[in-house]
Amino acid sequence: MTPAQLETIEEIFHAALDQKPDQVARFVDTACAGDELLRRKVEALLASHQQAGSFIETSAIGVATRIIESEQADLLVGQTFGHYKISKRIGSGGMGEVYLATDMTAGRKAALKLLPMRFTGDSNRLKRFQQEARAVVALNHPNILTVYEIGEDHSTHYIASELIEGETLRQRLAHGRMELSEAVDVAIQVASALAAAHEAGIVHRDVNPGNIMLRRDGYVKVLDFGIAKLAEQEAPATMPKEEALLLVETNLGSILGTVPYMSPEQACGVTADKRTDIWSLGVVLHEMVTGGTPFIGDTPREVMTSIREKEPPPLTSYNGQTPPEFQQIITKALRKEQRERFQSASEMLQALKNLRRKLEAKLERAAAPLWLRWARSPAALVLLLLVSALALALPLYRHWKPVPSLPPEKSVALVPSKSIAVLPAKAINSANRDEIYDIGIADSLILKLGSMKGFIVRPLSVMRKYADVGQEPLAAGREQKTDYVLASNYQLEGGKIRISAQLWNVASGQIEETYKSEKDAGDVFAMQDAIASEVGNVLSARFGTTPSGRTAKRGTANEEAYRLYLQGMYLSGKRTPADANKAVEVLEQSVRLDPNYAQAWAGLALVQRNIGGRASNAQEAYQKSREALNTALALDENLADAHCALCVQKMSYEYDFDGAERECKRAIELDPNSSQAHSTYSRYLNCRGRFDEGIAEIKIAIDLEPASLVNQRDYGVSLYYARRYPDAVTQLKRVIAMDEKFDTAYNWIVVALEMQGKYPEAFEWWMKGRARNFPDPDEQKITEAGKAVYQTSGWQGMLLFQVRGFEGKTDMRRPEFQGAVLYAKVGNKDKAFECLEKSYQKRESWMSLLKVEPGLDSVRDDPRFDELIKRVGLE
Repeated sequence: MTPAQLETIEEIFHAALDQKPDQVARFVDTACAGDELLRRKVEALLASHQQAGSFIETSAIGVATRIIESEQADLLVGQTFGHYKISKRIGSGGMGEVYLATDMTAGRKAALKLLPMRFTGDSNRLKRFQQEARAVVALNHPNILTVYEIGEDHSTHYIASELIEGETLRQRLAHGRMELSEAVDVAIQVASALAAAHEAGIVHRDVNPGNIMLRRDGYVKVLDFGIAKLAEQEAPATMPKEEALLLVETNLGSILGTVPYMSPEQACGVTADKRTDIWSLGVVLHEMVTGGTPFIGDTPREVMTSIREKEPPPLTSYNGQTPPEFQQIITKALRKEQRERFQSASEMLQALKNLRRKLEAKLERAAAPLWLRWARSPAALVLLLLVSALALALPLYRHWKPVPSLPPEKSVALVPSKSIAVLPAKAINSANRDEIYDIGIADSLILKLGSMKGFIVRPLSVMRKYADVGQEPLAAGREQKTDYVLASNYQLEGGKIRISAQLWNVASGQIEETYKSEKDAGDVFAMQDAIASEVGNVLSARFGTTPSGRTAKRGTANEEAYRLYLQGMYLSGKRTPADANKAVEVLEQSVRLDPNYAQAWAGLALVQRNIGGRASNAQEAYQKSREALNTALALDENLADAHCALCVQKMSYEYDFDGAERECKRAIELDPNSSQAHSTYSRYLNCRGRFDEGIAEIKIAIDLEPASLVNQRDYGVSLYYARRYPDAVTQLKRVIAMDEKFDTAYNWIVVALEMQGKYPEAFEWWMKGRARNFPDPDEQKITEAGKAVYQTSGWQGMLLFQVRGFEGKTDMRRPEFQGAVLYAKVGNKDKAFECLEKSYQKRESWMSLLKVEPGLDSVRDDPRFDELIKRVGLE
């Protein structure tokens, strides 16, 4: 391509940018005058400009470089840069092309961004960028794209980063504006990322929807921190204002920022600081809820003039129901003067979190029954105070003597602010690996830290898996959503064990504490306790924690009994029938070795209860579980897990609901940070129709153990029973985004959609669940049969199809309660009650949900239903 051709393309491209949007196509037609090659080049540049969402560099060199880069981009497929082999191009923008690549060293997929030569050719710019890039690589935050490497190969500079599955915020907004709650959630995560970056001295400079990724699991990732540094061409401090503005307007792509999101100081060529990012986030937040940016114009120059001189329109002009708190956040973020904005991303983050709490409280009030909403009203509060005063005054008036105060009710501890994941210890020499060290050291540390106020510690049942997968500490911390990770390794030599432990700050990616010690390996328990005590003291001194009053107990002095207990609980966590049966054998060996080992008895009860849910003789399994629980509690009445298990036993099998609540409250009292106790209490509250309380409890469980798929699913199930079906579907889809093979989430999505009458979508999710979780040929035949039925007979035909499937099961494991729901949906009341009676006789755990199951609404007016409610104990 000759210089003359490039000059022509440049002239037409510049002129097209100055046209109004509806006049661009006609202008290009006229300017190219039938030259198809010329037209294609200009249109390609305009498309690249539009796709990037920014006003790109407009000099002749810039235009030429962009054309050449566009022509050569696809030729790079198959080439290697550093140790990254390119597979295909997956994106492009003003700051470079992005490719899917394979890290040939680590064997992982990566996103490889090749930086344009027009930015890396300036040695001063490149040096500034490299300095900031090193700081970016050191960032480790769940909402910041993880950068693996900044490198150079064949004079090409590249950035290798994690590959994100999802869509950009720009792509999401192409489908329409967001609901306020969704937008606030995205903004909170972006603000959290900015706060971490600003703390490290890094300013983004180009926050816009194209640099914000929405992952399928709900996480938000901010991309391209520091890259805008390459495009920096700020006006000299001594330059007059008029000349600075001219420099900005004639070098749009060289000045920092994507024009609609530029701050006034960027639009004036003034140095950008962290408050520039706050402005840009304010623009993004405005766009998420209104569908457009607040400062508009037909050309880039007009937009920049609007940014410098005009005030953003009030949000009430888009939506009259906008909360005033939200308007205040937008207004403060978009102040022209930097000193009038939020002075830090942390300050804006706190304002957004306060708003989210108010929105959630409003949503829960709106979902509450009318009587409950009145009970929470100011009028009800006044009435309550009057009645309370009268109740207190009458006894005083009659007897005129002091009334002794009641003892204060025991309070439940608040969730601590420092969350820690303790990884299984790693043997430096794998030949010396032993579970009693790997898991035993972690168990001792978890018990010790869990007995201290100020810590929330992920349980061993959650952390056990990391002994097998060998995940890096920071990756494990991000997965568990903790503030800190405690990682350790050990070496056995000459009867001694040398321990090294590191406390990682997940947000900063830095090691904040290191502990090293050498102990006698002969007495395993003494060694574990000493290490746990010393590490606990180090962390307690660091964070200022105090003992909670809960005792950290292993429960046995028998090393082999302890080893068997660890093995049994590992097997039970695998949740297959074969592993459950093996777990029973191992745990029975453990209690034979130490009959006073309360934790092993409680573990045995748990496994036997799980077997009861699948066994042909469920009553026998449940009875064995009850006996094991009785033994565990006789040995240690303060065992929270045993009380939690007894709550399930009373609720799901014995139908003793008052007793179940007492046990669950006792479990929470003993261990306020037990995710299992809070999730169990949530299920109990749902059974009783106390949905607001149930949802609050499952949220606590999620806060304590956010990576638990079961907790996340149970949140969706709680919303289903509260008849908040759209919210249930949204939550359950998040669960599937976390794990596409989590089969029960598909089932709950189907019934939640069914309850809304969204039968085509319900069928679509039924097919997805079948395809994902039942791939073998026999199951696929059932899937195809169901598909044929739906196509000919609709959803009612699908229900009858499921009824036939239920009737084809003849063993004791047939879920009678589910059969009752199906019969109720197809209008066969007698069959529904026949199944409910069988479910009651078999003591199915589902019967605890009799009172609240929406699928039984059609039979609630039958006298038999009320009679059954009384027999179950749910009246």
